[in-house]
Amino acid sequence: MSWSLGEIGALSTKAARGCGMDWGLADEAGYAVKWLQRRQLPGIAALCRYLSWRQTGDITVWPDLTGDTGHYCPIATGASFGDGVFDDEVEFSRIRTPLLLIPFVALCAGKTPITISFENVVFNLSRDGFAYSSNDTAMLIAASHCRISTKIDQVPQLRRISDTDLPRVPETASACVTVLNSFAKNTYAPATEASRLRGAGSGLSDND
Repeated sequence: MSWSLGEIGALSTKAARGCGMDWGLADEAGYAVKWLQRRQLPGIAALCRYLSWRQTGDITVWPDLTGDTGHYCPIATGASFGDGVFDDEVEFSRIRTPLLLIPFVALCAGKTPITISFENVVFNLSRDGFAYSSNDTAMLIAASHCRISTKIDQVPQLRRISDTDLPRVPETASACVTVLNSFAKNTYAPATEASRLRGAGSGLSDND
């Protein structure tokens, strides 16, 4: 079994909402996962890991400092960056699951190319495409210091994705889909006998 990007985006939004994000931020989470998966990056795995941590994790709200145990949310921080809250040159002491930050930084790379680096991974983002240093292990790092800059670092040639190239999420992601479904169930109305008869609530599986 495989899933379309639309299906994964909708599930990611529901899962983020079920984990406690408001609907606006949850929509941003769905956008981030679709953006990453569209470019064959592990967006669904990143969100799965982040939401699993977020249940009990220590989230710091900017501009407060993270201290020894705090982390900035990649979705909230990324959405704020996309809205122009931060300068193009900015550093964050500790971002949780920083891969989820990439799609929002990319929104601002239309006019000026932007580099974002964390751990041993460097992304170059521009209007024409994106490139990143190859480091699969660091790609899904749990947390890292992040630097965003308009100074382009040297990494491999830009990867361009065709608008007609819409990859599906493969069956290998089924474990992450199961986790996201468990969070998404928190958004469903509690079932009653009457609602079950009408086909509402948790009496039916969600096929979105």
